Amino acid sequence: MSDFLTGLSLVAHISTILWCAFGSILGIVLGALPGLTATMGIALVIPISYQLDTATGIGLLLSVYCGAVCGASIPAILLGIPGNPNAIATVDDGQKMTKKGLAGQALGSAVIASTIGGLGSEIFLIFFSPLIAQMTLAFGPAEKCTLSLVGIVIIAAVSGKDILKGLLMGAVGFVFAFLGPDPMSGAVRIPFAALLRKTPLSNGLDLTSTLIGLYGVSQVFSELENIRNGQRGEICTNIGKIFPPFRKILSMWKIILSSLGIGTLIGAIPGTGASIAVFLSRNAAETICANSNGKLEKPGTGCLEGVFAPEVANNACTGGALIPALSLGIPGDSATAVLIGALMINGITPGFALFSQNMPLVYSIFITLCIANIFMGLFQLAGVRVYPQILRISQRILMPIVLILSFIGSYAIAGASVSKGIFNLGTALFMGLFGYYMKKNHYPIAPVVLGLILGGMFEEQFRRAVKLGAGTLSRFYTSGICLFFILLAVAIIVSTTIRRRKEKNA
Repeated sequence: MSDFLTGLSLVAHISTILWCAFGSILGIVLGALPGLTATMGIALVIPISYQLDTATGIGLLLSVYCGAVCGASIPAILLGIPGNPNAIATVDDGQKMTKKGLAGQALGSAVIASTIGGLGSEIFLIFFSPLIAQMTLAFGPAEKCTLSLVGIVIIAAVSGKDILKGLLMGAVGFVFAFLGPDPMSGAVRIPFAALLRKTPLSNGLDLTSTLIGLYGVSQVFSELENIRNGQRGEICTNIGKIFPPFRKILSMWKIILSSLGIGTLIGAIPGTGASIAVFLSRNAAETICANSNGKLEKPGTGCLEGVFAPEVANNACTGGALIPALSLGIPGDSATAVLIGALMINGITPGFALFSQNMPLVYSIFITLCIANIFMGLFQLAGVRVYPQILRISQRILMPIVLILSFIGSYAIAGASVSKGIFNLGTALFMGLFGYYMKKNHYPIAPVVLGLILGGMFEEQFRRAVKLGAGTLSRFYTSGICLFFILLAVAIIVSTTIRRRKEKNA
C-alpha cells in the first residue's frame, strides 16, 4: 500500500494532469490525420518528456499513445479513411452508420468502446502482467506463424459475400508483402532488380502509404467521379444521439469481454499488433451475434456491434503491448518500441528489476495510464458533435483537402529522406488508383491490407520455424499452441462457409 501511495504522490501534481491532457489532445489529432501514427506522436514528444519529471514525462508519452489509437476511429467512421491500420475493421460499420444519419452514435460508441478497452486492459496489466508475459514467451516462430495463419483465414470472413474475391485480394496483399529484401538472406526481391535495387522500392512498400492510398486517395477518386456525374455524395444531415442505449451496451457484454481478452492477449505477443486483434474480435462478434437469437445485429450491417468489437480490441492492445514492454523489456508493437526507448532515455530500464526494485514508479505508470484513458475518452467525447460537421463541407472543397492531407501524411513519414518521401507519394497515388478500380468492381480492400501486414510475418516466422526444426515441420504438430491455432483456422473456415450458405438460402 505504501508503494501505491508513493506512486500516487509522483503523479498528484497539476503539471502532470495538464501534460496528460495536452498529450491526449495531441494524440487524438495525430490519430485522426492519415499517416500520423501513435509511433510518430511518441517520437515527437520524447524531447519534451526528457525535460519533465519522470512520472510526468511517462504520463505525456502514454497519453499521446492512447489518444492516437482512439483518434484513428474519427476519419474511419466519417470518411471511410482509417487514421492507422488498427482502425481498418471499424470502417465498414462506421461508414454505414454515418450514411444512416447515426454518425454521432457511431463516434460515441467508438469512444466508449475505446475507454472500456483501455481501462480493461489496464486491469490485466496491473494484476496479470508477469503471468501474461511468461505466457507470451512460449510464442516462438511456429506459434507466431500459425497465429498469422488465423489472421489470414480472417480474410475470408471480411471479404463480403464473395469469398473468392476476398481470398484473391488477400493473395494480392501477400504479393505486395513479398516485395523488398528477403528476411533471411537479404536478397532484393523486386521486378527489374538490376534497375531498381538502388531505389526505395528495394526496401518494400511502406504500409502507411499503402493504407492511405487504398482508403484515402481511392475515396477521393470515387467522390470526384460522383461529382463529375452530378451525383451528390451521401452526407450526415442528422448527427443523432451521441450515447448508445445503455441496455444495448449491456446486451453486448459477450462481445466486449471477448474483444477485451483478444486485444489484451494479441497486444502482449511481441511483433503482432492490433491489426490481427481487430479482425479476430470482429469475427468473434459475428459468431456471438449469429448465436444471439436475433438479439444482436450482425457486424457489417452498420450496427453498434461492428463498431464496439474492433474498438474495444484496438485499445485493449495498448495495455496488452505494455505487458511485455514493462515486464520483459520487449516491445509489443512499434509504438511501445519507441516508448521503451523513451523510458530508457529517462533512466528507466524495463524488466524484472523494475518491478522488484521500483514499484512506486510502476504504480505511477499504471496511474498515468488510467488518467490517459480517461482524458482520451473525455476529450474525444467532447468533440463528437463537432467532428461530423466536416461532412457538411462541400465535396468540391473537402475532397481536395483530404487528398492534400493524405499526401502530406505519406511524405512526412519518410522523415528527412526526399527520395523516400517522393516514393511514398507515388505509392499512395498508385494504391489510390488500384483501390478505386477495385472498389468500382466490387472487390474488397481490407484483405489487401491484411495480406500486406501478415504476409511478411507469415513468411519470416515459417522459415525460421522450419530452420529450427532442421528442415522439417515438426514444431507445427508438436506444439499445443500451434495445434490450437490450426484448429481455430479450420473452425473459422467451416463456420464462415456454413453461415454464408445459410444467408444465401435465406
